[in-house]
Amino acid sequence: MDTPTIAAYYREADPMKRKNLLEQSIEAGEEPEENAIRKELWELRYQGPSELGPQTRADGFLGLWMILEFNRDAGKRLFGGKGARKEIVKSLEKLKFRETCEKSSLHEELLYRECCHMVKLYMDLCEKDKSYNSVLCGILTISKDRAKNKLKNDIYETAISLPPAVGMENELSLITKAAKEMYELHFPGEGGLEDL
Repeated sequence: MDTPTIAAYYREADPMKRKNLLEQSIEAGEEPEENAIRKELWELRYQGPSELGPQTRADGFLGLWMILEFNRDAGKRLFGGKGARKEIVKSLEKLKFRETCEKSSLHEELLYRECCHMVKLYMDLCEKDKSYNSVLCGILTISKDRAKNKLKNDIYETAISLPPAVGMENELSLITKAAKEMYELHFPGEGGLEDL
């Protein structure tokens, strides 16, 4: 059961606000072992500077998701899977996914929670983005049902279809699991990703 500060940490999207919440939790002496790992994961996830300026950080996990999304049709292209796999492996290595999972089951659990946060953040950003929910260069807005179906399809192709297409089911298993869980929470009662 999360403390109120940690619950807020997992709801927050802004990297620096997340860091402040985590620091508050650390200063309060809450969950010392978990918070040490959360801090480690925060440093990995937000290690790069943002284009928005020095006051914020780039989200490496969201960057990984975008690499997955960009390469989601790789299995359908001739020799596309090999190049996609190389790019995905490079991103996973930079974020130290395998090394983190191998440290302990608690490391893996908290990495999974970061993956859930990433998927939820992606879904929220897509729903709010006018260009994602429009056609003809943002001139016409698509219906809410079409926007929802587009998001469902994107998640399915990125997190469910891509990993086996590039032979990376094990390496991307946490992201696949997180996508399934966040999908069911975001679209309750509409079936799972396997139903698409």
